[in-house]
Amino acid sequence: MFDDFWDLYPKKVAKGAAIKAWQKLNKAEQSEVIKALPNHLKYWKVKSTDKDYIPYPATWLNQMRYLDELDFEESKPKKPPIPWYSTEELTLAKARELGITPYAGESYAQLRQRISTQISRQATV
Repeated sequence: MFDDFWDLYPKKVAKGAAIKAWQKLNKAEQSEVIKALPNHLKYWKVKSTDKDYIPYPATWLNQMRYLDELDFEESKPKKPPIPWYSTEELTLAKARELGITPYAGESYAQLRQRISTQISRQATV
């Protein structure tokens, strides 16, 4: 049965440790692992889990991760998008998007103010 587990598990590292962890489990627990693994595979796929963040097979078995409750809801972005005014490069990109040409000698603060004014005007239209 270990071979079935090993064939399915996506991270093939530390096989010796995984075999030892598997042998610690009784037959009922081994069956539970085989039954739970496809659901975890689906979860990792839905969450787009990078292979680096999938636990080693021995860790997954030793920590009884096969009993974890899985939340399949779409994950929210980890970081909010960077606002257009956070860097000079993004400020210039927003100006180009709005068709605003920076004045010679104009500071980025002044350019940001003109962009904000134009955005405000567009929002009221």
